[in-house]
Amino acid sequence: MNTSNKLATPLLNGLRSMLVKELIHIRRDPTTLFFALLIPAIQLSLFGFAVDFDVRHIRTAVVDMDRSRESREYIARIQNTQYIDIISTLHSPAEAESALMRSDVRAALIIPEDFGRRFGTVRTPQVHVLLDGSDGQVANPARSAFMQQPTQGTGGSAVDVRLNVLFNPDIRTKIYTIPGLVGVILQLVTVSLTAFSLVREREQGTLEQLMVSPVGRLGLMLGKLIPYALLGFVEMSSVIFIARLLFNIQIAGSLALLLAMSIPFIGASLAIGLLISTVAKTQGQAMQMTLLTTLPSILLSGYITPRETLPLPLYWIGNIFPVTSFIQIIRGIMVRGAGIQELFPSLVSLVILMLVLITIATRSFRKSIA
Repeated sequence: MNTSNKLATPLLNGLRSMLVKELIHIRRDPTTLFFALLIPAIQLSLFGFAVDFDVRHIRTAVVDMDRSRESREYIARIQNTQYIDIISTLHSPAEAESALMRSDVRAALIIPEDFGRRFGTVRTPQVHVLLDGSDGQVANPARSAFMQQPTQGTGGSAVDVRLNVLFNPDIRTKIYTIPGLVGVILQLVTVSLTAFSLVREREQGTLEQLMVSPVGRLGLMLGKLIPYALLGFVEMSSVIFIARLLFNIQIAGSLALLLAMSIPFIGASLAIGLLISTVAKTQGQAMQMTLLTTLPSILLSGYITPRETLPLPLYWIGNIFPVTSFIQIIRGIMVRGAGIQELFPSLVSLVILMLVLITIATRSFRKSIA
């Protein structure tokens, strides 16, 4: 008998038994099968629709101070490009700037009072366009849409488009990507902090001590959440400092307001981790569930592609992730210099989401090992 075969035989002893054992284990673990087979297919189907860099239907406000037939025709031509969606009509440039500050719109078209009188004359009529530069993936297509679309009206009269990019005049990529990245990283880290909490205690056997203790379910959830919330708050402060130190990202608004409004975001993110921890039976399952929140947080939050490009169902699904509202807050404060009045809807969304997630996690936990 060949010597190599003699050596290989002991090394491969039990291989068949182990293969059968593991196959039976996988078959008896439907959670692993679910994550391994169905989740990739679901994610590919969903996110194939989510990733769309061809930005259209940019939310735009119009301030028509001329209200002439020529101005209405010009607005109609802009609307017909399908790149620009006129969603509101405002009365003054100041209202337009406020709408941009609140992120209600991404662009504002201002038509002066003499537009109709100058149309068709040697004095070319002018229009002014205000663009929100806090998201370059929207500002650049909007600028192209206004500048490249036909501006010839009746009688061959041209229109002079004057652009003014607010908040990020040079449309620096890092100005709007770094704040969004801060939010994405913080959610991923904070979810991971609490996702393994109860699972670890269950596997180590210390969950039995909690079962016989007088600690209530809400007390247990808050007791696990608050220390990690303090840690998350420190992490928030450190990454903002690093963003300023390494990338020269200045905070246009109030740092104190940003830190204060990060509290419900951190709480909601930690609550997602606690909810995962109450559902998962093993740390492996907790890791799989944590990874399940990663791609949606990145793709549906508006960090990579504008949320305007999402199909409506995915747009609403994106609202269940805390980072979606927090990106609006952090970009609003760091890039646009927005205050609490402009960001109040996003703050309310985060507070409600935090309370709902803590409530669900508390009710999901049962003081039993089973």
